[in-house]
Amino acid sequence: MLNIGIIGSGFGLYGLLPAFYTLKNCQVVAVCATHPQRIKKYVYSRGLTNIYSNWRHMLAKEKLDVLAIAVTPKAQYEIAKVAIPKGIHIFAEKPLADTYNHAKHLYKLAKRYHITHAVDFIFPEIDTWREIKKLLDDEKYGKLTFVSVNWDFLSYDIQNQISSWKTDATQGGGALTFYFCHVLYYLEYFAGEIVDLKSNLVHSKKSVRGADVGADLLFRFSNNIRGSAHISCNTIGLNRHQLIFLCEKATIILENKNSFVRNFKIKIYTDSGKKSTIIKKGAQADNEKARVDLVKKIAKRFIRACRNKQQMKPSFVQGVRVAQLIESIRAKEVW
Repeated sequence: MLNIGIIGSGFGLYGLLPAFYTLKNCQVVAVCATHPQRIKKYVYSRGLTNIYSNWRHMLAKEKLDVLAIAVTPKAQYEIAKVAIPKGIHIFAEKPLADTYNHAKHLYKLAKRYHITHAVDFIFPEIDTWREIKKLLDDEKYGKLTFVSVNWDFLSYDIQNQISSWKTDATQGGGALTFYFCHVLYYLEYFAGEIVDLKSNLVHSKKSVRGADVGADLLFRFSNNIRGSAHISCNTIGLNRHQLIFLCEKATIILENKNSFVRNFKIKIYTDSGKKSTIIKKGAQADNEKARVDLVKKIAKRFIRACRNKQQMKPSFVQGVRVAQLIESIRAKEVW
């Protein structure tokens, strides 16, 4: 039985805790959270009494096999670099760290101390996304030639002009690091390695600490597929997440509206003009539960890998790769 500690007052409590709490072969034994008012709702009902407000105290007092972390990228780096030499396996939030160098450092430590590691990139865990992956891999409609992303919404921090780490690029905030890291991961998941890119970052006075609120990019992949991506967390009146795959014999659209991970649908337009729609059946859970269900899929693979002393995906490898792309984007902003 693997003993798990969870760190984080936000998604750590309402996301990671319920995801790991119901898994077999592991048990949550301790939680660290800096906001006591949130503890009761998520912790007491599960009978957890080992509650800390200082993560160093938790690591010193508890015999942990696994640490699941949901804090700022900069804090995650500080925590993980202390936990890894203790032989503790790490389940990390995205992005892995606040800088590419810090992400590389965590991966080097993980290799040195032979720990299992994971990063919580959740979108490819959605059933419809996996259906798209299978269609592309099987070349059901011929080869993929172009992929585009359009992701628009209005974030809570931007809408309310909140001064937080999410609007501070030095802490790992901003649209590029906090949201676009998902896009960078899933673009390579679908289309292969990105080998060239051009970028433009968008800023707004509504971002109190000055972090970017949007990004527009052009890509070239290693197999000569081309792509474009647009993301904005400062879009009023529009909440959509859309991926368009141009194949030799069809156009495939994957999209949802007014939700983070729910209700993604697939539309396929063939060269004969016909359209088909694929909707995966299933309970329409609220956004919070839907995210937990996706995290649980990754967590289940992670626990199995820990027990078998293996690695899994997505891991620090993908976390480092995304950090590398983010650094490259910031360095190559040319528009």
